[in-house]
Amino acid sequence: MSRCWWLLALLCLLPACTPKALKPDRDADVVLGEGLLSERETQLRARTDFEISGRIAISDGKDGGSGRFEWKQRGPAYSLRFIAPVSGQSWRLEVQPGQALLIESNGAVRVAGTAESLLARELNWHLPADALRYWVLGMRAPRARSAVEFTADGVLARLRQSDWDISYVEFDHSQNPPLPRKLFARSGEHQVRVSVRSWTFE
Repeated sequence: MSRCWWLLALLCLLPACTPKALKPDRDADVVLGEGLLSERETQLRARTDFEISGRIAISDGKDGGSGRFEWKQRGPAYSLRFIAPVSGQSWRLEVQPGQALLIESNGAVRVAGTAESLLARELNWHLPADALRYWVLGMRAPRARSAVEFTADGVLARLRQSDWDISYVEFDHSQNPPLPRKLFARSGEHQVRVSVRSWTFE
């Protein structure tokens, strides 16, 4: 598979600019923010089956790419499909506890114990897929220390967790609870940008 560089060659390079995130407020009411965040997490933890679609862009400071994605979550298991913008070629990540499969468009299958180790080995991508499942919903991933910052009205603006710094750019307030429409995550030179087009909860 040549570590999927054939796929990276088909992807659009990331733009150099950084999205303008929500502005954390030092004088924000932390009690209000923590209360809203805890309420969000309680509501969304009960929604174990959902689907998200949109665009994702990934970079390690040297190489990068972007494309459409479709995420299907079913309890602890999930499927992440990535579609290249020009060729339409794709790969699919199938994850369940203890096993991750990377399935190419030609049918080839690669296996590892975790999604992170599989993507790092086969795509050379530093993508925190398991935690991203929570971050993309505006939640803290479980079993990891975190630090949060809020806007003046208590909206989550920034989350730091597992060596990643996640900035929230925009929320869709037509959803209940409001859900992130755009977010930007960074760990050193590694960057992940997500733009959500739609959510479906079951």
